[in-house]
Amino acid sequence: MIVIPGTASQVLAKEVADELNAELAGVTCRVFPDGELYLRIEGEVAGEECVVVQSTPRPQNRNIFELLTLLETLREGGAESITAVVPYFAYARQDRSFARGEAVTSRVLAKHISLHADRFVGINLHKSAILDYFTIEAEEIDASPELGEYFRSRGVKDCVVISPDKGALAMASQVASCLGCEHDYLEKTRLGPGEVVVKPKNLNVQGMNAIIVDDIIDSGGSMVEAIRMLRAQGAANIYVACIHAVATGSAIARLFAAGAKEVVGTNTIASQVSFISVAPRIAQALR
Repeated sequence: MIVIPGTASQVLAKEVADELNAELAGVTCRVFPDGELYLRIEGEVAGEECVVVQSTPRPQNRNIFELLTLLETLREGGAESITAVVPYFAYARQDRSFARGEAVTSRVLAKHISLHADRFVGINLHKSAILDYFTIEAEEIDASPELGEYFRSRGVKDCVVISPDKGALAMASQVASCLGCEHDYLEKTRLGPGEVVVKPKNLNVQGMNAIIVDDIIDSGGSMVEAIRMLRAQGAANIYVACIHAVATGSAIARLFAAGAKEVVGTNTIASQVSFISVAPRIAQALR
């Protein structure tokens, strides 16, 4: 097996290759003065089982084009099989058309990957229904247990796992299962005109360590609100964890300023808080 690293996932690709005891290919990638991409995969790939590891965070379109170019180059080079590992899949929030004439960009990307790859592996897609857009074997890995294991190894006790809304409740359940604690989600209750209370649906967090989990932290707005609400409810320490630390602008600083004790994400996206590696889960899927 040969692992081919994209520029957005160079360290993760190396970790995956190490986990599999596989060869890590050299890739030359540079940008011409006019912005066009030059790419060359070093070594022979004909007849080989090849795995491309390339996330697609910002700049999304450039990283997507690099991914597709790597896949097409391997196909033209005679690779026996090609797996596209896309730890962070861009455009996942546009999984359907919300207005007439609106492009379903996640479907566009899925179809283009399907043209040159034999298999797709993603991690915590924002919408699992995206898998249906692939015309090849497609698999989604759930990395939320890694979040739970991280806090367990850090010795965080007397805790409760909270999702900022009901949509991330399944993630909270997985993390809580690893920690052997309870989980809940934040619910908004309207008491009257202009009066809204946000608090955990069922649990009392007074004096507890709260771990807020979600699949993506982008601007951090919903997380900031969750931190403030949990502090108002009397939570002790508040930790923030996510799979994909998109973290646009000063999102991380905003979370700390709101009262987060720690912010952590996986390395599906290389960031300042990417302390948890998903390489073992990727390697497990590839085996």
